[in-house]
Amino acid sequence: MSRLLLAAVVAATLSGCEFYTPASPEEIARARYISPEPPSITLLSMVDERSDKSAHAGLLINGSQQVLFDPAGTFTHPDLPRAGDIHYGMTPRFVDYYERYHARAGYYVETQRVAVTKAEADRIFANAVEHGKSLKMECALAVADVLKPVPPFTGVVGSSLFPESIHRDFAELPGVRTHRIYENDKGQNKVWEEQDATAPGPKP
Repeated sequence: MSRLLLAAVVAATLSGCEFYTPASPEEIARARYISPEPPSITLLSMVDERSDKSAHAGLLINGSQQVLFDPAGTFTHPDLPRAGDIHYGMTPRFVDYYERYHARAGYYVETQRVAVTKAEADRIFANAVEHGKSLKMECALAVADVLKPVPPFTGVVGSSLFPESIHRDFAELPGVRTHRIYENDKGQNKVWEEQDATAPGPKP
């Protein structure tokens, strides 16, 4: 590999660049999903079972629509329009897909849900849109940045490069509801994909 090509590869890696085409406004509008559940913000933490510490943080935002803010994440799905770090059209089935994508032997997913008003959720969504694309390994910083300006997260959620920090901060929020997802497979979404393949009728 030439030095010029090597430098380009390294630069792309360090900048967090990913080669994908951002969704168009029309694609985003078509994918819009409005959840019947009350407005909420859910931190999704990918926790190492050995250390019991979070290794990645994502944010499910449920306001006027439900979206996933997954800064510096590897998650993708061809049926989910993406722009920046936001995945649109997050139905319950795709939330389950995301959780199973990360849950595997050695890691579990912990969700921490906090009730908010629709206006608060929409403000956090707007912050996530404005934030744009995150650098690699800055998921926790990005999540904190979009949350901190909005109550009830102001003064509770701090800034850190370590996802475990925001994981701990969420545990201190009043009324937080916690749930864990475990899987023992070594692949990604094996259970989900097997169920989908054997289910009768058209695929959602």
